[in-house]
Amino acid sequence: MVLVSRGNRVYNRCAVIYFSLLGVHVKIQPSFWVTLAVMAYLLCGAEQGVLGMALFVVAGFFGVFAHEMGHALAGRWSGACRPVIDMAWLGGSCTNNVCQLSRGKLILVALAGPFTSMALVLPVLLWMIYSYGDADGAALRLVALVCGMVPASMFEFCPPMVVLFCTYMVQVAVWWSLLNLLPIYPLDGGVVVGHLIDGPRKMHSICMGIGCILAVAAFALGYYAMFFILLFLIFINYHGLKNSPY
Repeated sequence: MVLVSRGNRVYNRCAVIYFSLLGVHVKIQPSFWVTLAVMAYLLCGAEQGVLGMALFVVAGFFGVFAHEMGHALAGRWSGACRPVIDMAWLGGSCTNNVCQLSRGKLILVALAGPFTSMALVLPVLLWMIYSYGDADGAALRLVALVCGMVPASMFEFCPPMVVLFCTYMVQVAVWWSLLNLLPIYPLDGGVVVGHLIDGPRKMHSICMGIGCILAVAAFALGYYAMFFILLFLIFINYHGLKNSPY
């Protein structure tokens, strides 16, 4: 195991990818690739094979990376410094020196992630909606694309792998953004709740209540993957509530 020291940080050169982009320090843990690979196998491995799984992993990387870069660049624009992105497991985290920012700017930084990833795929989404059908059916095609149902006509005019990659990009950006906008800490929506409410105990209590309501709804509707994600988020807020001094 070879370790590289950069200032007060230590990196495992054999396992961790480390680079800087636009003044943002980025660290990608091996667990991030493993999680994407597992998701790719579960969602598209049986139908699209190894190449389809690889396309999903690449699309997932760009979607999550754009999300975290949105946080980092919004933080720098707002006056924060030394942004650091750490991508691991199901997503990533962005650390900014934001202690001096106003409440409005903190909320802007929190919301910049979901809206950046959505802006990244907006041209692709519009192209897929309007290039292969009339405007009257645009809303239905939007829902279909987000749910992974691609019109067969698209494969007649565009290489299948390009269509699959664009579809995965849209799905990752849309669902990842919607998930992060839920008002449950530590998701971006929960961070916004924390900035609007004084006191971490009150924030964790509200986020736990919302999480419980959504978890019951997800279980009742049969969305079991979402149910377990919400249970994990509820546990995080319960732990935070127990350890919050005020």
